[in-house]
Amino acid sequence: MFCPKCTCEFPEWLRKCPDCSIPLVETPPPARRTADKSSSYEALVDLVKDNGGELRIDVSATEVGRHKRWSFPGLGWGFAWPKRMQGILDGASVDLRTAEVAMEKKWGFPGFGWGFAWAKRMRGSIGGNDVFLKAEKVARYRKWFFLFKIGWGYAWAEEMSGECGDQLKAKLVTTDVGKDREYTFPGIGWGCSWANKGVLTLTLKE
Repeated sequence: MFCPKCTCEFPEWLRKCPDCSIPLVETPPPARRTADKSSSYEALVDLVKDNGGELRIDVSATEVGRHKRWSFPGLGWGFAWPKRMQGILDGASVDLRTAEVAMEKKWGFPGFGWGFAWAKRMRGSIGGNDVFLKAEKVARYRKWFFLFKIGWGYAWAEEMSGECGDQLKAKLVTTDVGKDREYTFPGIGWGCSWANKGVLTLTLKE
């Protein structure tokens, strides 16, 4: 299921976009393009070569999606993910958007709920050149406060890999994680986390 506004893909058990609050559709919307300083793909490849075959770009989350759900008598699930991560490379923008969000719900006796969400796929551009990434390593952990039966779940994509054109490999490694948690009496808690900063590395394909 896809959101026609933010273009993210979500699990089938969701009927509305948890961030945009509009109904999801079955057909994926076209990818959005942003106007920026563009560079030719050949120039990008040459830039990687000039940097010893490896080019590192700092990116950070500029938009974060959040969602929380609960059910009686005390289960709460919190979800968060980076909707958009951006950076700059020689004056050209690096713009990544989450194309698919993975979500999981867990619970345990006697009333703990943990929600996990992360960017499963991202797509975007580097100076106008398309880049595609897929989560390869995901971090998950959970905390709880037994006295009040409150649980918080956290997850994020630690590493994503993919490609930029036919000559470059791309890898995104999370270097900083944003976290948030809240709770309400008598025992519902929502915890969420997202990849807040990272390093996007381009290398030459063998």
